[in-house]
Amino acid sequence: MATLTTKYSVGDVVYHASTTSEKKRHPCPDCLGTTKWKATSPAGGEYEFACPRCAAQYNSDRDLMLDYSAFVPYVQKLTIGSIQVNTAKGAYDEGARYMCLETGIGGGSVYDEARLFPSEDEATAAAQAIADGQNVSVDWVAKLYDKTLRVCDYQLENAALKQAADDKRAARSMLYGLGDLFQQIKDASDRDEIIEAVEAYKEYDWSRDKEEADKAMEPQP
Repeated sequence: MATLTTKYSVGDVVYHASTTSEKKRHPCPDCLGTTKWKATSPAGGEYEFACPRCAAQYNSDRDLMLDYSAFVPYVQKLTIGSIQVNTAKGAYDEGARYMCLETGIGGGSVYDEARLFPSEDEATAAAQAIADGQNVSVDWVAKLYDKTLRVCDYQLENAALKQAADDKRAARSMLYGLGDLFQQIKDASDRDEIIEAVEAYKEYDWSRDKEEADKAMEPQP
């Protein structure tokens, strides 16, 4: 009677080598991680705007996207539950194939012997080799961003307008502080309360307000 011998037996613990996809992100080649662009016009105007390639609104254009999916190793620990052997030469399922307790016997997954290993390290090395091959051969993984950006499509923020907005906030802060001081003076019952309010403003608010006012009066480049 012929005896069939397989690499693994029922009850053996094995490790299955495969891959799974994982979300990754290319480093941005345009802003180098700052997420901002700066530009100066021939007239001397300064502009700052969000990096076009990093901007979420361009996710619809895959050739501009930094996000992509790649294959990474995936190793699963399994226990042999049943064995199937086909001795027909050239058959698609020639050799030993296995079903495992963790994924079902009789109606679960079937594993080729070539993808099963006795140790986790061996399975991980094999899975990494498979992932490397897939990442090179599958077009949507191997292809990098390759479209040229059109700056004219993006909203620019004029540096002068930004400075004006900052100056407006500084002036509003000073007016608020002075308005509060004037109200305290108006409500004071005697000279001592007026002096106390003025001294409190000088101690807690004046330095900040004066610094902001000085900044606003500095000549802009």
